Amino acid sequence: MQPIKTAFVTASAMFSMLAAGAMFAQTGTEESPSAATGVRAIIHSVADLDKTVSFYRDGLGLEMAGPGGKPATTLPAPRALDEALSKFTATHGAKFRNATFKIPGAKLDLELTEFTDTARKNVQPHMQDPGAATLVLTVRDVDAALAGVNKTGGSVLSIGGQPMKIGPENSKSRSIFVRDPDGFMLELAGIQPPPPSDAPANSNILGGRIGITVENLDQTLKFYHDVLGFETKPAPAAFATNKTIATLIDAEGAEWRISTAKIPGSPVEWEFLEFKGVARKPFHLAVPDIGSPAVSVHVKDVNAAIEAVKAGGGSIVTTGGQAVKLGPATGIFVRDPNGFLIELIPAA
Repeated sequence: MQPIKTAFVTASAMFSMLAAGAMFAQTGTEESPSAATGVRAIIHSVADLDKTVSFYRDGLGLEMAGPGGKPATTLPAPRALDEALSKFTATHGAKFRNATFKIPGAKLDLELTEFTDTARKNVQPHMQDPGAATLVLTVRDVDAALAGVNKTGGSVLSIGGQPMKIGPENSKSRSIFVRDPDGFMLELAGIQPPPPSDAPANSNILGGRIGITVENLDQTLKFYHDVLGFETKPAPAAFATNKTIATLIDAEGAEWRISTAKIPGSPVEWEFLEFKGVARKPFHLAVPDIGSPAVSVHVKDVNAAIEAVKAGGGSIVTTGGQAVKLGPATGIFVRDPNGFLIELIPAA
């Protein structure tokens, strides 16, 4: 992914610009066996895979990936999960199918997962709820992206329903927050002029990154730095506010502070955001629940990462609490201290 530079302002980047604080990177212990080495995908479960695939493919123009990274045009049929995958996702007796999209200009995939024949909750978070996640998409034409959202079953989260101007007084950049058909949140950031990207010339999407709302920013940064070896930036001491951003995220009166982090060697940017001055409710869904967000992370040693997660204040989701054999490798679902789901898999 091409990182968003200071000159290119999205609404989420404005959080950072408005918050005071030190910006010196804290590097994780490179020799730690639990350290992360990269990000595979941002994931969320869906109610109806056909409908949500249409939203991202036909509405936003993403290309669905098939075996070997080749484009795919059809979806798999639901299949019963075997014992290992049932333990892995804590979904005994469920059927499963999925679809993966490449995000242009980003070293990050979007994976949609559909679980059936199992109980599923359907709860939509607010931006300020700890455990909620946002996929930030930088786009060439925010109006075209919004039109696609409205035509394919999405909805607008931002107050007023239209993109709003962001950035300096003379900026032509605009942004809007929306939900996909499952309530998962996205920011469509129309940056002008468009930032550098290796996305194809015919792609409206130029890049993407991960946003996670947290209960306590200091504790979250410590977890990702100490447990998974992220390069983190210290949390600002002061909270900030901005009327435009509060309108964009439908959180009028809110204050926030933000920090960013990266896995060493990975270009994917993570943003961690803490709110106050507005009602917050923990957003902790199970793997199969509709709209449930997660991120798939590569680690050096899955078993070492499990112990580090437990010691660092996280918890285990996978049935039995141990890594499950998935083909030639092993993997596990865990939660960070905010209840956010992380899939830990071996280094690529």
